[in-house]
Amino acid sequence: MQRSKVWLALLLAAAAFVLTVSSATGDPGSFINKFNNGGVAPPSGTYDFRDVQLGTGLTECPQAGSPSDQSPKPLDRRNQDRVEQISKGGDDVRANQPEFSCFPQNETSVDINPVDTRNVMTSQNDYRLGFGSSGINASTDNGNHFYTLIAPFPSLPSGDNLDGGGDPVSVFDRAGIAYYADINFNRTDDTNGIWVRRSTNGAFTWSRPCVAIDSTPADPTDDQARCGGTGDPRQPGDGTVVFDQDNDLLANGSVPFNDKEYMTAGPRPAGVTPVSFTPIQDQPFPTPAALVGVDRLYVTWTRFTATDATIQFSFSDDQGRSWSPPKAISGSAPFCTFGAGNACDFNQFSVPTVNPATGLLGITFENFNTPDENQYLFVRSRDGGTTFEGPFFITPVFDVNYPRSGVGRTRPDCRPRGQQNGRAVLTNTCFRVNSGGNVVADRRGGDFADDFYMVFSDNRNGSPASSNSDVFLFRSVDGGTTWIGPTRVNDDRSQLTGSRDSSTNRGNFGNDQWFPWVDISSKGDLNVVFHDRRNDDDSVASEWPTSRQRPGNYLAELWGGQCSISSTGTVTQSTTVLPRDVTECTAPEAGIVVQPTGPVDPGSGAQPGQSQSAFPVRNFTISDVPFNLDYAFRAGIFMGDYNNVAIADGDNTAYAFWTDSRNGRSSGGSTGSPPQAGRNPACEQSDVFLDSYSANSGGTAKKEHPQSDLFLVTPCPTDIQDKGAGKNP
Repeated sequence: MQRSKVWLALLLAAAAFVLTVSSATGDPGSFINKFNNGGVAPPSGTYDFRDVQLGTGLTECPQAGSPSDQSPKPLDRRNQDRVEQISKGGDDVRANQPEFSCFPQNETSVDINPVDTRNVMTSQNDYRLGFGSSGINASTDNGNHFYTLIAPFPSLPSGDNLDGGGDPVSVFDRAGIAYYADINFNRTDDTNGIWVRRSTNGAFTWSRPCVAIDSTPADPTDDQARCGGTGDPRQPGDGTVVFDQDNDLLANGSVPFNDKEYMTAGPRPAGVTPVSFTPIQDQPFPTPAALVGVDRLYVTWTRFTATDATIQFSFSDDQGRSWSPPKAISGSAPFCTFGAGNACDFNQFSVPTVNPATGLLGITFENFNTPDENQYLFVRSRDGGTTFEGPFFITPVFDVNYPRSGVGRTRPDCRPRGQQNGRAVLTNTCFRVNSGGNVVADRRGGDFADDFYMVFSDNRNGSPASSNSDVFLFRSVDGGTTWIGPTRVNDDRSQLTGSRDSSTNRGNFGNDQWFPWVDISSKGDLNVVFHDRRNDDDSVASEWPTSRQRPGNYLAELWGGQCSISSTGTVTQSTTVLPRDVTECTAPEAGIVVQPTGPVDPGSGAQPGQSQSAFPVRNFTISDVPFNLDYAFRAGIFMGDYNNVAIADGDNTAYAFWTDSRNGRSSGGSTGSPPQAGRNPACEQSDVFLDSYSANSGGTAKKEHPQSDLFLVTPCPTDIQDKGAGKNP
């Protein structure tokens, strides 16, 4: 099957351009053909859906997951249905508190204050304003109760605000200062950028980023360069990583779009001196001693233009006040095609990580410069980002054979619900899915100073007609030059029969696992979380009957996986038998990933990870109840793009954080009264939930949940809908 590789900037261009290219033809490898095939990595959810008008017909909504406390409560006139009653049990805590807006929350990030591990910070896309913005939640009692706020909007010298936001990241440095990174943008034109806020009181109050714009370069005293003008206490450009001002006041992709940032913090490598930068001109100068952060902050992201999408990089030594000039780090390699000089310049989903003992920086990202399936790549820096090595090849990404939304594709039913043409989805549902994951550095230093662990998911064990995505783990013990894998993390049934690429192969190969994230403790406890449908193997009811392709694979839960790394060793590209000291958390069939000397096209034959005889990662359930993601966002077409997990080393506690739609309800789907094709619900709702457990024995107290038809089709009760003027309460 020919790999589709349209570039995302085209999706942000004018509709006329899209219509023009969609009617063009070309050879199988042409750029136009890649656009038509639709296999693209989508831009950020809040940006992608920035013009979606959210609204409910509710005056009240389910509140499962709300902890008991003394905060004010609404006048509750509802009769709690059975789903809400069941969902209130267990130990999952809803982090978006107090939350009575009934709007979605998704795309999760979590971190723990190393100075005080009771201080947990989480963040997510927050739609309570009626559009996508950036939510923050702070706890000082180990995540049992949360204070919730919307992140302060970045301000422009004109007095305007960039109120659209998304792709949230929560990070603490080793001094206990909290940082929050996100994209912000105008919702009616192309102005956009990336900003970082800081908090010194545990994520409760925050600095407000301010853009520096120099409209008169000849006048260095121009107030435009001083954010809000005379009297503004902020440093010019405070928190601005990158900023692109629109040039024509239209949402037509006329300027680059900065997307999918991620952030990490870690020590500067030996010999690296702190440096700050002037606003606008980006001239370096020594960081004032009072502003030097204990850690260097790193942000990576994708910069979409009309011709490429490179992974960009910036760092800060002054606690996020100023940032180094952005630079592309995705590099070039013989296994990258289409780019000039083998440039690896079509990318998405970058995640940085730092070894807390040495400052070694590693970054993974998904690359699209391939003749067929995508590929995951890795770059590293040993000098704090001055120079980079790589990219190094990790694995093919089998994403070509995901079911696709749209006319003439395997899932035409998703298009009437609002799902864009060509987006990857899963069997029986229409929310968009991707193969993104993350990388984490081993925290221990010493013999483990060069060790990294990476997870992602793909559909190598499924088909376009019957998805069966799985989670895979790779390990490097030499700083990311050589990778060991794949190891399938999820231990449920997963067995492809027949062609992986056949759009008519409707076999039941197993159920889907997706959106994985990994972290490791200072004791070597590796923890992975992911969404999972294994417990639903025979359901036949659903909110959208037209989407039912086969029984089961519908209700979702959050699952975890654990294993322990106690040893490390040495491997090379010529290693044929893995030494015993690198086989922990590794499947018996896993091996050395040999660096390619040219483009990688795996073909249609058997692939690594399709047959695994033993499962070294112990699996267990995390969420208390299953949930129906048709109720998550706008007719079930968006549930977010990732999950998260973080480990508090003080007590070796793992904190899983995920998007969950247990509080969502049905409003009739495509066969309701009246039918609502293309618009689910007055009752759509998703929240973000947190659960904590031991990082080395978290599964002992968890149990698998029996399937319940209650969660498959849960009616939206009339007593929680707006009753209208003059009606009785």
